[in-house]
Amino acid sequence: MKYKLLSSLSIFLLIMTWVYLTMIAKVNPLFLPGPVQLFEVLTTSYMDLAEHMGYTLLRQVIGFMLGSALGIIVGLFIASNKYIEAFLDPLIEILRPIPPLAIIPMLILWLGIGALPQILLVVFGCFVILVVSTVESIRNVPKIYINAARTLGAKSSEIYRTIILPAIVPALVGSVRVAAAASFGLVVAAEFIGAQEGIGYYMIIAQRYLRTDMIFISIILISLLAWITDQLIRVIERKLTVWSERHQ
Repeated sequence: MKYKLLSSLSIFLLIMTWVYLTMIAKVNPLFLPGPVQLFEVLTTSYMDLAEHMGYTLLRQVIGFMLGSALGIIVGLFIASNKYIEAFLDPLIEILRPIPPLAIIPMLILWLGIGALPQILLVVFGCFVILVVSTVESIRNVPKIYINAARTLGAKSSEIYRTIILPAIVPALVGSVRVAAAASFGLVVAAEFIGAQEGIGYYMIIAQRYLRTDMIFISIILISLLAWITDQLIRVIERKLTVWSERHQ
């Protein structure tokens, strides 16, 4: 209980500092808009905000789901067979150090301006995170469990289904949460450059007209969506890993 109170206190202090700076210290709204300015944006532009947020969320969900699923599947294949690992591992090592934002110009050059390059950027970012995490998680599964299963006559498919997959879920949850958070940043960054709709495009338009309040509310909304997504992943994780030691 006391830890929850401390968490609430930190958020309360942050909000009160913001209120003090904007409503008492009278910081210029151009640099830090206050609650009044944000409320005005919400009441006058909520339809535009909802529309642009819908486009962004759709791209984020598609890219995150595809990239994460592809990363986990490829990681499972790499860890399951030495020949597949020898073939794919160099390619993964070449792709892994590339900053996802660095490929935005190439995606626009190849695919033009539209939703597809933005979704593919998110797919790439999530894929790189999950494929590496999956391979490392499988490598960290204690060999004694696998050897014991083989001694008892378990087949490779049974070992994967009953030992490896359950064992790597707790380790992968953290990577999935990182990928989910990164996917929001990637899709907004992509919308900064090549979009005609979306919250990133909305922020660029606000920047042109020096509407800091619109930019601020966009940041708050996208952070709120990312937080809600993270909480959903945590709920799913608790359902899947009730046996895990950290939940006991």
